[in-house]
Amino acid sequence: MRELLVRAPRWALALAQLAHAASWVLLFWIATSQGIVGLTPAAIAWIHLVALGWITLTALAILIPLIPATTGVSWKAPRLQHLALAGFAVGAICFPAAWLAFERAIPALGGILVVAAIFYVALALWTLAGAARGERVERAVARAFSLSLLIFAVVAIIGATLAGALAAADIPAWFGHLARAHGLLALLGWLTLLIYGVSARTLRLLFAVHSRLLFAHIVVGTLGMAGAVVLAAGAGAGSLATMWVGAVAMAIAAVAYAVDTLDIVARAQGAMVVRSFVVASVLWSLVAAVLGIGTLLGHHWGDAFGYVVLVGWVGQMLDAHLASLARPLPAWLSFAAFQSAVLYGLVGLLSGIAASVALAAAFGGLGWCAAIVAIGSNYRPIE
Repeated sequence: MRELLVRAPRWALALAQLAHAASWVLLFWIATSQGIVGLTPAAIAWIHLVALGWITLTALAILIPLIPATTGVSWKAPRLQHLALAGFAVGAICFPAAWLAFERAIPALGGILVVAAIFYVALALWTLAGAARGERVERAVARAFSLSLLIFAVVAIIGATLAGALAAADIPAWFGHLARAHGLLALLGWLTLLIYGVSARTLRLLFAVHSRLLFAHIVVGTLGMAGAVVLAAGAGAGSLATMWVGAVAMAIAAVAYAVDTLDIVARAQGAMVVRSFVVASVLWSLVAAVLGIGTLLGHHWGDAFGYVVLVGWVGQMLDAHLASLARPLPAWLSFAAFQSAVLYGLVGLLSGIAASVALAAAFGGLGWCAAIVAIGSNYRPIE
């Protein structure tokens, strides 16, 4: 696992970590100066800084060495792949900034993002097509990556459509429903399914343990994919009944993934701090499932749901993989601080207490600093 992370483009991982740090600064500023009620431009900037600048940029960088390692195929055009990643990085950093300072640039930056995303996905699909001649496992892995990347492309296209609509004199009537579908497909169809697929390969590298619950993988793969698409489609169509079908499927997939992953961790040989991050991530995914169901029942838990999915479920799984590079003592400080950040942010968003969200941002900043120290102090180059 360490070799894979070290072989990912370092500039992209470094930029993603800077976006991660900036997200806590931005969250603190929002909580202390603007309040936490409503989807303000600053809140939209924070969401995209986390989802694009930190998480997606990290994921796309790690996929560059991970795809060859798990499918046995080499990138068809590696230089173009790095060019696509660089274009996406520019958009991922500048797009959130535009929401804060230069809203007229939002449509253009949305265009840059979608072009770079489609370019990256097209090159990845071209590469993954070579796995069709491989062994059964390699073919299955390639299909999973391909489906996740196709959803990413759809999310990017919808996002660019929404960004372009902002340039119109009057916001179209369909804007609200499409924005909701975009958010759900990004959180559940792209990020969640990507974690499901990638972790199925990387956890065995981290812990030297294979899954023994094949049925859980089938449930996660089928219900997770179907649930995310149906839930987003229901949101786009404004159909609560359709959303419930998708939500139930996603909840079952989340439970199946949790059972399988916790069974792996219970038998794992890896570092305790890494296992703790993985367990925390899985538990936060179950909390997110409860929040999502509660939102459909009419509770005002939507903001908390999005926060826990991004920072708790997906964010902590990313941190688990990075913790495999870290020195244990500062890594434990990072773990404690990040869990506090998720918890205080959740409490603040549910209760409407901005001070709690500000405290979450402070803990998040502390966790980031500790993580950088933990990784930097344990860095060893690979020849």
